[in-house]
Amino acid sequence: MKMKVLPQNIEIEIDPNKSVLQLCHENNIDVKSICHGVPSCAECRIKIKEGEHNVLPPSKAEINLIGSSYYIDQRRLACQLRCFGPITIDVTEHLEREASQSKKLRGFRPQQQKGTGSSHAVQDILVLNEVTHAPKPAGPKPQNKNPRTNEKLKK
Repeated sequence: MKMKVLPQNIEIEIDPNKSVLQLCHENNIDVKSICHGVPSCAECRIKIKEGEHNVLPPSKAEINLIGSSYYIDQRRLACQLRCFGPITIDVTEHLEREASQSKKLRGFRPQQQKGTGSSHAVQDILVLNEVTHAPKPAGPKPQNKNPRTNEKLKK
């Protein structure tokens, strides 16, 4: 029994006790999984091209993560998928995602050319001077007046 992985056309011997994710990782096929096999991230979705009758239906945990998309496009979580017969899977989506994502430093943006019309923020330290308050003049209390009309407010 073999599992065929597209687009590389790699054939892997199936072990029914291992998930597709484990089989792929053991054979150096990159299938991204943030949760490492605990069904919580849904990053390891793969498409079953042939042999869907050789896998068990999705569990409740898997359906809760992938929702009704399973019924539309036959994508499953590789961490939950176990094979007991020949199957063909497609990992093209993972290869395209890896190629399109370049590593970015958090908060880093490359410098732009001067004269492009974009603003450049300057990072500096702001120092506030100590403000001294002069004592209030003694005398009659100000009356409640409307600052716009300078008339006394009615109570």
